[in-house]
Amino acid sequence: MRFILATALLLFFPFSFLLAQQFGGNPPSLKWQQINTDSVRVIFPRGMSQQGERVANIVDYLNRYTRASIGNQQRKVSIVLQNQTMESNGYVQLGPFRSEFYLAPAPASQDLGSLNWVEQLSLHEYRHVLQNNNFRQGISKVASYVFGELGQAAVTNIAVPNWFWEGDAVVMETALSPQGRGRLPAFFDGFRGLTLAGKDYSFMKIRNGSYRDFVPNHYPLGYLLNTYGRNHYGQTFWKDVTSDAVRYKGLFYPFSRSLKKRTGKNITAFYTATLEEYASAWKDYAARKDTTAAVPLLSVAKPVTNYKYVYAAGNNEWVVLKDAYNKIPGIFLLDAAGKEKLLVRPGLVYDDFFSYKNGRIVWAAARFDVRWGWKDFSVIRVWDNATGRTKTVAARGKYFSPDISANGQQVIAAAITPDMQYSLQLINTATGTVTKKLPNPENWYYTYPRFTAGDEAVISAVRNVKGEMALVQQSLSDGTATLLTPFSYTVIGIPAVSGDTIYFTAGGKDVNNVYALTLSDKKTYAITDRGNSALHMALDADKDSLVFSEFTAKGYKLYHAPVQATAWKQVTLDKQVQSAWIQPEFAEGGSILDKVTHDSLPVKKYPLFTRPFNFHSWVPSFADPNYSISLRGENVLNTTSTSIGYTYNRNEGYSRLGGDFTFGGWFPYLTTGVDYTINRNALTRSGARVYWNEATWYAGFSVPLNLSSGLYSRSITLGSKFNLLQDYFQDPRYRDNRFQYLSNRLIFNNQRARAKQHINTHFGQYLVLQYNHSLGDLYAEQLYARLDQYLPGLWPNHSLVLQGAYQERDKVFNYSFSDNFVYARGYNTPFYNRIYKLGANYHLPLFYPDWGFAQILYFSRIRTNLFYDYSQAYDFRVDANTRFTSAGAELYFDTRIGNTIPFTWGVRFSHLLDKDPVDNAQNRVEFMLPIQQLFKY
Repeated sequence: MRFILATALLLFFPFSFLLAQQFGGNPPSLKWQQINTDSVRVIFPRGMSQQGERVANIVDYLNRYTRASIGNQQRKVSIVLQNQTMESNGYVQLGPFRSEFYLAPAPASQDLGSLNWVEQLSLHEYRHVLQNNNFRQGISKVASYVFGELGQAAVTNIAVPNWFWEGDAVVMETALSPQGRGRLPAFFDGFRGLTLAGKDYSFMKIRNGSYRDFVPNHYPLGYLLNTYGRNHYGQTFWKDVTSDAVRYKGLFYPFSRSLKKRTGKNITAFYTATLEEYASAWKDYAARKDTTAAVPLLSVAKPVTNYKYVYAAGNNEWVVLKDAYNKIPGIFLLDAAGKEKLLVRPGLVYDDFFSYKNGRIVWAAARFDVRWGWKDFSVIRVWDNATGRTKTVAARGKYFSPDISANGQQVIAAAITPDMQYSLQLINTATGTVTKKLPNPENWYYTYPRFTAGDEAVISAVRNVKGEMALVQQSLSDGTATLLTPFSYTVIGIPAVSGDTIYFTAGGKDVNNVYALTLSDKKTYAITDRGNSALHMALDADKDSLVFSEFTAKGYKLYHAPVQATAWKQVTLDKQVQSAWIQPEFAEGGSILDKVTHDSLPVKKYPLFTRPFNFHSWVPSFADPNYSISLRGENVLNTTSTSIGYTYNRNEGYSRLGGDFTFGGWFPYLTTGVDYTINRNALTRSGARVYWNEATWYAGFSVPLNLSSGLYSRSITLGSKFNLLQDYFQDPRYRDNRFQYLSNRLIFNNQRARAKQHINTHFGQYLVLQYNHSLGDLYAEQLYARLDQYLPGLWPNHSLVLQGAYQERDKVFNYSFSDNFVYARGYNTPFYNRIYKLGANYHLPLFYPDWGFAQILYFSRIRTNLFYDYSQAYDFRVDANTRFTSAGAELYFDTRIGNTIPFTWGVRFSHLLDKDPVDNAQNRVEFMLPIQQLFKY
């Protein structure tokens, strides 16, 4: 079955979901260098040689000593270090074979940990390199020969589930370091929360997720399954299972069949056994007699809702970030009765943390370079309750996690530079200028700085170069830094200052709990001891009770607990007892980070045009009405793109052979290409159909612009292309012509942020303008315009989409340009030289089944669209307008095939309110699949 699914993926689905790179994202002013060894080529911007050397040294060590549990196949990989972005991420891909590290560390430590980010990326991402190298076996190897690297990627991603890819990589980052996500309490909050709530979801639901309920993602799932397999069946167990899977030993469910053969359990039974083992430990831990009693602050909300980053606002009121499955995130004021008042929505951010003090809210909002996709920034935004307005108080920088002073005149924020230098910066909110940059000789990475009670110093959790964490107090007057806790690999969360006491969360035990540190004696105390992790906390105005945000099966919920200083237990963060399951031993030799040498390696220039074509894959694409297969190529820096291929157009029945090349390293994208099209055709003025072949050379440019900010993702693409075309008519009555024309296009897309359950954005526009016109004596012209307007519906997950479209072409019909018009649904294409259409669509969800069968097909959501189309087409031959109106409904099924492939399919019923001039059909039923089927009656 999995082999069949893999074949379907290769034949019917685009490969875009396998691609992660950013095309043309860096400016040409960025100069690149490389370190080249036997196992890796590390490519990095000039000035980043220290990071490049560290990556190369770690990768060489991993390649030499850590392949026993995955396989011995080797292949050299290119790793590109990106230092212009504020995102914290990394990936490995085939097509082309490469990896990219996003070098900015995550501002939070609870989820990804506190390790040196370059080292953690090297451990995790190079495991993906070894996986790809060793999964090229059997049928997967055949696919790599037939379809290239993306063919291998498609087949291996079907054969080996995504939970294994990421779980195995998390195992290795944990096994080969002193920390890793496998030792972080928060990493298990999701599964632990479901267990403690008695939620026993099916394996298919765990694999495919839900629009209705919280389901952990494939990272913790994969870690738990991988660890269980290693513990019970040995270090090389998964190497043997994945080898069977990628070879498709047994065409039906090869991964599960291999598990069954080696363990007696299929994948569902294997998951059940894994969860039972961990669940017993989690239940026992939560059932201890000395756990801290707490009561929910609010009733359980539906759907899943997260309440995070709580602050006391006085009068039994709290300021909190609310993020629900059916609402976009907003900062709300809550009262004791549970009443909620929206204060402000932060919009696009890299980290959803905010700070509140004396009626003012501050956060770091995301900003983007207009042209270069890898360059992004943040600005400091402040909302003031006194005015109800939000203003930007700092120019674009690279800021995280700001805090505001009691008088609102200053903001302290963590900052980062492209060369990975970290600092705390003091910003004047009136002028927006940086008034002070605190000294940081050790290059600590600051997380969540907070003003002390008198605004004379800053408290921050910091990470040193090894990845150990400590709480630090730093003077704002002279920059002197004082350690409040010793450095250790215990993760420290967000501090909250209350007089002489610092409250914070930390992962000293099996879960993240609330701790307190008294500045007078620097003693640390455990405040809570709960069954699942706390994220953030705040004292109420009387300082006799604590409200904290704790993870549950319904998201982060607020809990209320009394503060009894007499019951505090003094602790040392890194000396608390943790259960054995959170201190795993994988027999991989332990941490390698102190073993890897710091060898100085030769650094050379990396030319921008290195391997500009770099063909890697045959890529099929089925985007009705065009069906194509092309040989694709991109260079490693992703500034060039090449395609050579064949396309069949279902509307006209023509075939096209062609190739194109695009360079994206300058401000505009520059494109050139050639096509030869066979059997193009069109209706003449007399109604006859004429056929011809055509050869075309074209060259042009486009400029993609990113204007996103606030709540809106916004882009504009402008472009123009010159075409030189030669016609070859099949009917001797028509004379062959050489034809030149310009094709000009503008695309504008503006989309308000969407919540998880939203089908469409609640407000947005999609505008396309295209104008083609001839140059020279042979006249031809076509104008096309389309506007989609998105509006909210009657309920939160409903949406109304209004559409208008217009197309006009000349009456001479010397040449027929490509037709992109959106016709009234249900009708055949009429003859016209001018046509317009108005449409209305009302989208709404019907059910969230969360059901599937046989690990083949899983239904996440069933939704419908009620539509009405009105169109008029002008036929100049008879000087008359013909009306086309239809109404109907579309039923969509949002599914996943094989627990892997997102696949939306549906059926459309159209009732024709006007006669179709082509036939007499009154109703049509269309199945909306990659290849459409049509019934009429």
